[in-house]
Amino acid sequence: MEGKAGMVRYPKLPALVWSRSRFLIGLTGAIGSGKSTAAGCFRRAGATVLDADQMAREQLHNAALRPSLAELFGPEIFDEAGEVSREALARRVFHKPEQLEKLNQLLHPRVRAGFQAAVAKTPSGSVIAYDIPLLFETGAEEQFDLTVVISAPRELRLQRATTRSGWDEAEFERRERRQLPLSEKEKRADLVIENTQTQEVLCQTIEELCAAIRRAAPDGRTEA
Repeated sequence: MEGKAGMVRYPKLPALVWSRSRFLIGLTGAIGSGKSTAAGCFRRAGATVLDADQMAREQLHNAALRPSLAELFGPEIFDEAGEVSREALARRVFHKPEQLEKLNQLLHPRVRAGFQAAVAKTPSGSVIAYDIPLLFETGAEEQFDLTVVISAPRELRLQRATTRSGWDEAEFERRERRQLPLSEKEKRADLVIENTQTQEVLCQTIEELCAAIRRAAPDGRTEA
């Protein structure tokens, strides 16, 4: 990972130690920092990528949760087919922190179990990157061999979020307040990757990281 001046910072100078038969990376960032792009780079580098948000969305279609969802948020969150309307649910929870907390308490244990099951299904020697927006907020960082924060300056992140999602600055700020400040995430992370250049530079940095992780594997036994 040499030669990427300004791209990589090591708050804790991490040792790439495999604590189990698979190397687990907790991947997070801030809104607009490029975490999803980084997840794609990990995939390109041959890592298995798991997505906490995708797992949460799948849980919303879990029939066993419908009674609890109806009790907590009312029947109006369901569409005509009896499925959860994500738009209707968002209207109920995202302007009400106490409602959002109830949703998180319902989903997070199931998402955690889904992650653990998915890890168990991957071959021994795999490098696994878990895209998890609330890595530090949920206290999940201890599960991982390496925690990585994708970072970018606020103005660049705002520009990306505006272009991608059509948010105004007020909406950007409101969503930012639901997470730890990026500066705090950076302090807690093992590794910070600055995503201020091209996607190709970001992917090259991540490919070099994955190569270093594989070189550090016991006996060199890893999945390609």
